[in-house]
Amino acid sequence: MKSSSLLLLLCLTPGCREHSASSGSGAVEREGQSSKGPGSVRALPQADRSVRGLIVVLGSSTSAGIGPKQTRNAWVSRYQEYLAERFPRVALVNLAVGGQTTFHIQPTGYAPPPNRPAPVAGKNITAALAMNPTAIIVNLPSNDQASNYPFAEQLANYDRIAALTLTQRVQLWVSTTQPRNFGDAAQLDHLMQARDELLKKFAPRTLDFWTPFAAANGYIQAGYDAGDGTHLNDAAHAILARIVEGARIPEQFATTPLPLPG
Repeated sequence: MKSSSLLLLLCLTPGCREHSASSGSGAVEREGQSSKGPGSVRALPQADRSVRGLIVVLGSSTSAGIGPKQTRNAWVSRYQEYLAERFPRVALVNLAVGGQTTFHIQPTGYAPPPNRPAPVAGKNITAALAMNPTAIIVNLPSNDQASNYPFAEQLANYDRIAALTLTQRVQLWVSTTQPRNFGDAAQLDHLMQARDELLKKFAPRTLDFWTPFAAANGYIQAGYDAGDGTHLNDAAHAILARIVEGARIPEQFATTPLPLPG
């Protein structure tokens, strides 16, 4: 088996760690992640082995890989592959679990309001910070809105996460909400309200997971719907991966974490 093929197989396993890029030309081509759209092929720069660190993903079904027909096409798997090729000394750990909300990822010991879920040990911010990460990505598309949690509670949960990461000098990136085919107009309004607030609150480290996929009414565009009106398909996940790549997270490891959002 060629070394590039071995690298790909290694990088698609959970907890991918340091693996060397191909010792050939230094430029690597991958499918499905070109700015020209899914299915294109582009060349990556030579691997940068001077950058090292750990990225931890907290989230729900999108980050857990639900939606694509093939697990390897999920955005976290694609991003893991990108890191192994472009930044072979940057590892990624995925703690996302389908169904999680902002309450599930709160610190261990946090007492939620009545009728709210407790933090999930091992899959929350406490578990993420215990790994001594360099950066954390939070991706929670729509479960808070599906559960009709007040927006003020959601924002307080994000603020708590941000405060903890700042205390430990960990870089934080937060995704917007994602479109969803809610039949309840109020839920759609809350979903878009959260999108707008997160875009402002965590700028310039907000990942726009809304704009490429949303119809005007807040539903998922048909071409990006996995078929259930909730999850995004393979083509959409290719774009999600490019959005995260474009955030240039490893390149900012050495910068100072941003102050708490206003």
